[in-house]
Amino acid sequence: MSSLAGEATVGTLAGVDPAVAYPATETVPESPRHSRARFLAYGALSAHFAGRPGCFVGQDLNVYYRPVPRTAVVAPDVLVCFGVDAGALEDDCSYRLWDAGSPPAFVLEIASGKTHQRDSEQKPGIYLEVGASEYWRFDPSGLDLFTPALQGDRRVGDAWAPIAVCPDGEGRLSGHSAVLGLDLHAEERCLRFRDSQTGRWLPNPEDLQHTLEATRQQRDAEAAARRAAEAELTALRARLNDE
Repeated sequence: MSSLAGEATVGTLAGVDPAVAYPATETVPESPRHSRARFLAYGALSAHFAGRPGCFVGQDLNVYYRPVPRTAVVAPDVLVCFGVDAGALEDDCSYRLWDAGSPPAFVLEIASGKTHQRDSEQKPGIYLEVGASEYWRFDPSGLDLFTPALQGDRRVGDAWAPIAVCPDGEGRLSGHSAVLGLDLHAEERCLRFRDSQTGRWLPNPEDLQHTLEATRQQRDAEAAARRAAEAELTALRARLNDE
């Protein structure tokens, strides 16, 4: 039995509901800018990986990385996990490494005035212990909470090695996530993702809303044009009948 499994047996206490022992916790209040950046990143990634077997995308979810003490918990803004039971995790209140079976491959923290120091100083060590393969940080605040505004690290043994981040062709900071197969591009207020193989940009929820609105407007315009054509035809027929 692994040491983690052994700790889990002691820490979870036989018969104790994990939802009670390892609950979700109250969300820290966030600025609208922080909430929007997280929502857009989560929406883009969850849609991209939807239906992929063994893949789970979560947001602001408690990740318990040791059964004891039960305060060994961290809640990344966005996480992507592979080799897990995604259906079970969708219905769970927390992510427990010993139950999930695999650590998050990708974690993202979005800077806020309350959390950016911990993101930079304490969480790198925590995410090493969690077993994450990549740890990314993004600052949409415009306040230089992270400098540069996009930062990434990949695990090399038991340490982090920085991922190269540099301006893309349009001046946005950009880096490559090997575990996701995606390029990350830091726009002014949100993080965008692009498929490294196809070059396709991942649509986020706002993109989809704009597409739906454009489709609706086009449909309405086509319906109006049909009505106008029908009215003109009716008027022409009336004139011909009068003649």
